[in-house]
Amino acid sequence: MERIDYLIIGNSAAGINAAEAIRKHDVRGKVLILTEESSINYSKPLITYYLSDSIPLEKVYYRDQDIYRSNSFDLKGNTKIVGLDTDKKAAVAASGEKFYFHKALIAAGGRPIVPQIKIAGRPKKTAVNGSLANMFTLCTLEDARRIKEYIYAHRVKRAIILGGGLIGLKASEALLKLGLSIDLVELSDRILSATFDQEASSIIENKIRQQDSQIYTKNTINKLFAEGNLVKKVQLADTTVLDCRLLIVAVGVRPNTSWLEGSPVKLGKGIQVNEQMETTVPGIFAAGDIVEALDMLNGEKRNIAIWPLAALQGKTAGLNMAGQISNYEGGFFMNSVEILGVSSISMGLTGLGPGPEVEVLSQFKPDQDYYRKIIIRKDRVAGAIMVGKIDRAGIYAGLIKNSIDISKVKENIIREDFGLIQLPADYQKHLVTGEGIEV
Repeated sequence: MERIDYLIIGNSAAGINAAEAIRKHDVRGKVLILTEESSINYSKPLITYYLSDSIPLEKVYYRDQDIYRSNSFDLKGNTKIVGLDTDKKAAVAASGEKFYFHKALIAAGGRPIVPQIKIAGRPKKTAVNGSLANMFTLCTLEDARRIKEYIYAHRVKRAIILGGGLIGLKASEALLKLGLSIDLVELSDRILSATFDQEASSIIENKIRQQDSQIYTKNTINKLFAEGNLVKKVQLADTTVLDCRLLIVAVGVRPNTSWLEGSPVKLGKGIQVNEQMETTVPGIFAAGDIVEALDMLNGEKRNIAIWPLAALQGKTAGLNMAGQISNYEGGFFMNSVEILGVSSISMGLTGLGPGPEVEVLSQFKPDQDYYRKIIIRKDRVAGAIMVGKIDRAGIYAGLIKNSIDISKVKENIIREDFGLIQLPADYQKHLVTGEGIEV
C-alpha cells in the first residue's frame, strides 16, 4: 500500500497554490492532486468571459499546462471523492479506489444550489440538475461550455436566469454580451442584495432593462412546464408565466461538505480550520470555498467564497503541510462585475448603516451611471461600493485591509479623484516603502 506524502483534493485556486507552496519547501515529496473534473486547472472567475466569447479557451487556464510535469505533480481527473477514513488516513473515491496519505488538503470547493421546483403534470417530480436539457447551473468550465453550445445549436435569443446574486449577474453579463435578452428573477427586492444597496442596484438594473430584458424582484420560479426533457415555460410566484428557451439556475453555492458528514472533520458553515488552515483532524487541512475562515472585519468565522482568498488560504495550508509556519490573517468580501460597460465593485461591510460609530458617505449620479459609497467605522474604512468608476478601488481595499486611521482625510475620502495624494502621510510612506497598491 503506497502512502502519498501530500494528497490534494481539488485542482482549483486553493489546491494549486497549496501544491506550489509545498514544492518550494519539499522538492521530493510525492504530491497527488485529485479532481472530479476532466479539465486541467482553470480560473473560475473567467468562465463567463469564455461563455460570452470575450476570451478564447486557452486564456481561461489558471496555470500553464506544464505545471504538473515541471513540478512533478501527479494529477488524476474524473475522480470524485465521497468519503474520508481519518483513522487509516485514506480518501475514498466513488469508484471505490482508496488514496492513502500522510497529509491531505481538502479543497473541493462548493456545489451549486438547485432549489426543488415542481414540474407541472409530473406529480412527485422536481427539476434536478441535468434532468432537463435546457436547464443549467453555471459553476464550472464544463457548465459554460455546455451553455454556449446549447445557445449556438438552438439559436437561443432569450434566456431566464434564476438568481440575481454574483453568479446570476455574471451569467447576465455573459448572455447580454452574446446578444441575448434575459429575464432575471430574484427573490430579494434588488439584484446583488448581499453587497449592493438600492442606489447601486438601480444603476445595473436600468442598464439590463435597456437591453430588451426584464428583472422580476421579490419573486422566484414556482413551477416549470416541460415537454419531453425541455422546459417550455416557467411560472413565477406572482403567477407571471414566461416562455423559456434556456434556464440558468444561479441562486448560489454551498460548501461541498456533505461527504464529510459524520467524520471527525468538524463542520460549521464550511469546514472549520485554525490559523494554519488545519482541520480538527491533525494532518488534514482545508482551504478555499469549502471552509469557514476568519472575516478580518468582524472577527467571525465565515464562508467567504472568493478566488483571491482561496488562493491565499491554499498557499497558507501548503506551507504548513510542508513544515513551515504560516498563519492566515483573514479576509473580507469583495465582488466585481461589469454589465454593459458599467463596472462595479463592492467590498467589506457594505450593509452597515449610520450609527454612533458608523458614518456613511455617498455620491449618487444616476444620469452618469455613477455611485460611490464609503462606510466608515471608528475612523476606519469598513466597506465600499463603487459603480461606474472603479479604477482606484485598490486604494479603498488597502485602507480596509490595513485598518488605516482616515480621520485626518475623511473629508476627501468620497471624492471622485481620491488617491495617493489624499492618503495619510504615514500610510503614503508605507506604500512607497512597503507593499504598494494601485493608485
